[in-house]
Amino acid sequence: MVLLLLFVRRVPRFLSPQFLIVAVSFIGYLGADPADAGQRTFVLAPADLVAAPDLFGAKALSRSATLGRAVGLKRGAVRFAQGVCPSLLADPTRRMTRVRLLGGPTGAPLVVGRSLASGLTDALTLMNAATWFPPASGKTRKDVLGVTHYWSQQWVSEPPTADAVGFTTAGFASGDQTGALGSGDAAIHIPGFRVDVNLASDPGIGPAELVVAVTTELPTKKLGKPGKRIECILVASLLPVDIQALRDLVALAPLTPVTRNRLSAILDTAQTFLDRGKPDRAARNLRTFVLEVAQRSETEIPPAFAEPIINRGNATAEALSF
Repeated sequence: MVLLLLFVRRVPRFLSPQFLIVAVSFIGYLGADPADAGQRTFVLAPADLVAAPDLFGAKALSRSATLGRAVGLKRGAVRFAQGVCPSLLADPTRRMTRVRLLGGPTGAPLVVGRSLASGLTDALTLMNAATWFPPASGKTRKDVLGVTHYWSQQWVSEPPTADAVGFTTAGFASGDQTGALGSGDAAIHIPGFRVDVNLASDPGIGPAELVVAVTTELPTKKLGKPGKRIECILVASLLPVDIQALRDLVALAPLTPVTRNRLSAILDTAQTFLDRGKPDRAARNLRTFVLEVAQRSETEIPPAFAEPIINRGNATAEALSF
């Protein structure tokens, strides 16, 4: 700042100091590295994962004109790059035992190995897959509203790496499928997996296209040995469920200054508790935030804007309870 003021004193008088400060700041902004979107939170429920191969298969096939040879069918299952994603909904004997969120088009081949890596970066780029960087973390839900869900007790978080955040069943190494997800879990919409990643670009209020590697397997034929496993890569559209997403939604809503300030103040309080390592208190404030929005719907907040704020607010509060 001292150097800036010395410079200001030597310029012609028709340029004000205020103008120069703004101009220098703007030049600094142009020369700076693009800002990261920052740490964002996403959650996955069994229903999301079980349906993911079918949903992605339909999406990829619908874009076959763009993807070319990167997508196709192989024995009735969708082939994407070199991986084949069989349906869990169509085959009740197949179960999902591992899930990994991958770092993006360039990071994915480093994780999945040579057998799946060929052509993967180009295919994921064409699918607009998002990139994220460390630090990243994953967490499984062990208790939901005081009721323990059997399947969630059987999943553990893998140590995060530079390009992956993963979860496996507790018996993944030995082929024990206890807690593995299959067609019978397609109706469970309670989130059980949470990931926090540092996105390279901000998705705003919309979804981020995140690369997911899933491992599915058939029942074991030999005690202590895994059944036949297949790993495939897909892209899932996930909405961020965090305070930043709520701020973005509030910013877009046509609100009076009083209402906007009230809602922003509640989010500020929730963020303060979160920064202090008190997620439960932050979640409590977010539930207050949701109640405030619901009470003002139709009178101060148009329902078309209130509904997504309420839905995202509830999801964010739930994510903090992991």
